[in-house]
Amino acid sequence: MAPKTKKQYAEIRRKSKETIKEVALELFAYQGFHSTSISKISKKAGVSKGLMYNYFESKEALLHDILMDAVEVGERLMEENLDKSGSVREQLRALTEATLNMIRDNTHYWQLLTSLAFQPNILEGMSSVLEGKTEATLRRIQNLFEALGAPDPEKEALLYGAVLDGIVMNYFQMGEEYPLEEMKQYILKKFDLA
Repeated sequence: MAPKTKKQYAEIRRKSKETIKEVALELFAYQGFHSTSISKISKKAGVSKGLMYNYFESKEALLHDILMDAVEVGERLMEENLDKSGSVREQLRALTEATLNMIRDNTHYWQLLTSLAFQPNILEGMSSVLEGKTEATLRRIQNLFEALGAPDPEKEALLYGAVLDGIVMNYFQMGEEYPLEEMKQYILKKFDLA
């Protein structure tokens, strides 16, 4: 058997880190961040505790990576759907559809992430980073509503976000029984994006 190349080692490392993050997210969501030890994560991920520390310096660093992955997904979603080629309505429509499709297509992942936000003190160390990202997103959406001529673009952006959040939470709770597609069409109509 030939020795592994640097590329093969890099791929093994990437896969190991992804497995660790997936396992940690599950454990953090179901057992609680504070009740989940590095030992539990390493055992369930099938890696040694030492290797865990090779990839992540602490449980907090692991949580940080998990949350930043989700932030990157959100930022990519914004970039892909809020381009300059479409009208403001087309951009907001695309963002609405992409957001709800993303939740539908990877429900389990987003449910687990959402459950982290409801655990006490879990986001303490990251609150300033997450607040900054949230504020930037809100500003972008607010600018779109301003371009549409909304009388109070900030409140319109907050309402839009709250409606999307509510739809997502109801979908998480009710699953396939929730009329996600109908609600998607309703929100597009409600915000005059259809």
